[in-house]
Amino acid sequence: MNFAVIDWVIVIAYLAGSLVIGILAKKFVGNLSHFLVAGRELGLHVGIATLAATEIGTITFMYFAELGYKAGFAAFCTAMISGIVMIIVGRTGFIVSRFRELKLMTVPEYFEVKYSQGLRIVTGILVAVGGILNMGVFLKIEGQFLTIVSGIDSKYLVAVMTAILILELVYTVLGGMVSVVITDFLQYVLLSVATILVTIYAVNTAGWENITNKVTSVMGAGGWSPLENPRFGWTFLVWQVLLWFAMSSCWQTTAMRMFSTNSPTTAKRVMTWTGVIFLGRGMLPMLWGICALVILGTGPVGSDGSPTPMLNGQPIEPIEAMPAMISQLLGPGVRGIVVAGMLAATMSVNSSYLLGWSSVLSQDVILPIRSKMGKGDLSSKAQILINRVANVGVSLFVMFWGLYYPLAGSTYLYLTITGTIFLSGAFVSVVGGLYWARANVTGGYAAMLAGAAGAIIPFFFLGWDANITGFCAFGLAAAGLVLGSLLGKPSPPALSRATP
Repeated sequence: MNFAVIDWVIVIAYLAGSLVIGILAKKFVGNLSHFLVAGRELGLHVGIATLAATEIGTITFMYFAELGYKAGFAAFCTAMISGIVMIIVGRTGFIVSRFRELKLMTVPEYFEVKYSQGLRIVTGILVAVGGILNMGVFLKIEGQFLTIVSGIDSKYLVAVMTAILILELVYTVLGGMVSVVITDFLQYVLLSVATILVTIYAVNTAGWENITNKVTSVMGAGGWSPLENPRFGWTFLVWQVLLWFAMSSCWQTTAMRMFSTNSPTTAKRVMTWTGVIFLGRGMLPMLWGICALVILGTGPVGSDGSPTPMLNGQPIEPIEAMPAMISQLLGPGVRGIVVAGMLAATMSVNSSYLLGWSSVLSQDVILPIRSKMGKGDLSSKAQILINRVANVGVSLFVMFWGLYYPLAGSTYLYLTITGTIFLSGAFVSVVGGLYWARANVTGGYAAMLAGAAGAIIPFFFLGWDANITGFCAFGLAAAGLVLGSLLGKPSPPALSRATP
């Protein structure tokens, strides 16, 4: 056991405090708007903190550290693309301003505004499938982090996963977005402290000269240039640019923060400043992974060509290199603070994702199907209940998928491909709907289905590389929108909603 008594005290105190705060937030949930978008009252600073906390979790540190361990400084290209694209979206208001003006609660809701209720249902299904598959590996990887750093026997991994899930589920189901936002702000502060501590310890122990020499000796030019690294290349870079434009505008958990702001102007500013944070969000954990390459050393080359980290003379998986390094570097008290920070990150991300994907299932699949069947509108209270039931259902699937899906290759690439299942078609359809008058229902269906097929079939069934798959999925979605819109009947003008 790596944890001392002080470490357990810090972690348990944090978890208890978060749970109490989240539960108390239930009294502020008066209607569906409060539950899903915090009453659209978020200002700039809380908006930045909650958006950053939503997209920076233990899973984020794990997959970026793994990418840094495998690809060295060449991996920094993904962090730079994500941050720069978010800044561009924020400065221009590309998509996000119009979304906020329309007073949406979910991304698929736009598809009914522009296209049709039927396309909203199809999009909702694809968004939910892609998002839930994406989240499906979170618990297992987060459980690995906690068991390795704390020293808990790996046979208790399922128990750790279950405990994490129950904590997140309780305050998310009860308090919705209000609970998530309140705890996000606190978790962001703690996570920032943990990030600074790990960076100082890791770089100081590894030594900068050792870091640069190790990357060069193990990876050569591919450790510095994404164009020289066999994992990346031009197709990967183009896909990443498209992907991050889509993520910044059409990713449900990100979009919900934009919907929750108090104005379109605030939404733009939140996105801009979060883009600056995202530069560090990727590069710092990648640097940790590179430090682990130095501190843990390397064993035999793995099946994917990656160096194998070693812990106590035994080979471990590259995804485990960063927590193994932390378990050796940090002393009592500091280790507890860092783990509490990582748990803060875990709860921020997972609670937001549970709320995001369950809201799509309830608002964009279940309720529209009820409407098509001619059933009357539900009260706000009944809609919140459906959201809560969907939340529980998503949680159970996430637990099952995390335990039984054999994740192979880079975690980052798996996550980006599962996101591409719906992002390729959604992004293309939203851009077409907002900026091309000819875009119609036929084109929207073609884009969503072609993009999903282009992501699912090559990656899960044909074994294509993720970068080729992602590039093709966006291309197929764009072709589907253009061809479908040219061949189909023109759509009537989109509905309009008043700006608040």
